[in-house]
Amino acid sequence: MEINLEEVSVEFDRGHSFKRKALTGVGIVLMEQEATALIGPTGSGKSTLLRVIAGLLKPTSGRVKISKKSGPIVLSIQEPHRGFFAATVWEEVQFGPENQGLSSAEISARVEWALAAVELPVEKWEVPPFLLSGGEQRRVALASAIAMKPRFLLLDEPTIGLDRTGKESLVILLKKIRSETKMGLLIASHEPNFLYAITNRVLLLEQGVLRADTTWGLLAARFQPFAELGLELPLLLSVLLQLKAEGAQVNPEQNMETEALKELRQFLRKEREGVEGP
Repeated sequence: MEINLEEVSVEFDRGHSFKRKALTGVGIVLMEQEATALIGPTGSGKSTLLRVIAGLLKPTSGRVKISKKSGPIVLSIQEPHRGFFAATVWEEVQFGPENQGLSSAEISARVEWALAAVELPVEKWEVPPFLLSGGEQRRVALASAIAMKPRFLLLDEPTIGLDRTGKESLVILLKKIRSETKMGLLIASHEPNFLYAITNRVLLLEQGVLRADTTWGLLAARFQPFAELGLELPLLLSVLLQLKAEGAQVNPEQNMETEALKELRQFLRKEREGVEGP
């Protein structure tokens, strides 16, 4: 499955001849099984882009082409718990599969798989979702999305309201779900450390314009102009960049968090060996 955005622009008419451009000439190709970060300052058009890809917003110009469609594109919005409406967690999660025209047996299997995948305790499945903790509500929202077996999952600021433990748990869950389903991910977030743990491709929007389509490593190598936008690099990349600036023999152009950790550990080991001597 491939999603191809061709010169997509979105313009909002605010009346009195005032129009605001939310996206301008955005061209992107998203491939199945990719995990991609969508970053940019507040108001840069990230949420608008996700809505266009999900088919919830029609571009003013340009087009979105989806090839080899083998599953839906599902968008999980900011603070998804605000959209809860069902009496129980089970009913909340089954709503999506029900609207896919599946059999009762397949719907039940999907719901059970999704709730187990997000590791929500069985005793919570018949509880009203409004009564759950914030972290548990996030799990329900994620279960509702993956129960539809999307080929692409779009997440809009999924870490809002989560503490550090909650963010780490979400990273683990998303990695686990991707390993089981091979679905593509596009995540809009202001949390670089969270994104770096999951993604390796980076799309950067500024005022509705795609300024960069790159990797984390290459972004780090030419990050200075983007820092002026108020953006931050993941902590590991920032540490490696600082070490290199101080003359250390390290390579800060690491596309994945695991690679950056390995690079930092190798540097620390060499430093320790140098201090201890032969």
